[in-house]
Amino acid sequence: MRRLLLVAALLLVAAPLQAQKSKKRDPYKIAAEELAEYGDAPLSEVIDKARPNFLMFNAGQSAGAQEQAMAGRAYELLVYTGSQRQGDSTMLRYYKASDVKEIRYFKPGNALSPHTGANAYVIQLTVKTARDRK
Repeated sequence: MRRLLLVAALLLVAAPLQAQKSKKRDPYKIAAEELAEYGDAPLSEVIDKARPNFLMFNAGQSAGAQEQAMAGRAYELLVYTGSQRQGDSTMLRYYKASDVKEIRYFKPGNALSPHTGANAYVIQLTVKTARDRK
């Protein structure tokens, strides 16, 4: 009976400790540590697996894409490297996870977004420099 109580007590202590070890991932950012898990995979695949909400135009909003178009608020998804606009989400296939330091996601109207028009979702890439790759 003592063994059973001892095992139960250890399980009760170990379970919360194990839960604390798993990191909570930021829904608006993919950090370098997480990108390293994907190696040389194209960012289009990485984002689709790691944060599929980045590729949804109406992520977190109640209005669907059809309703947005009817209301005259059809949003687009733009890709930036730093503050330089690269184009739409098709540009993501040209970047590898191993070449990027961080990926951030901004909703329309976010003051921190590099796109100031407030009418687009933005995926901002921070590309590694030669110093970062060493």
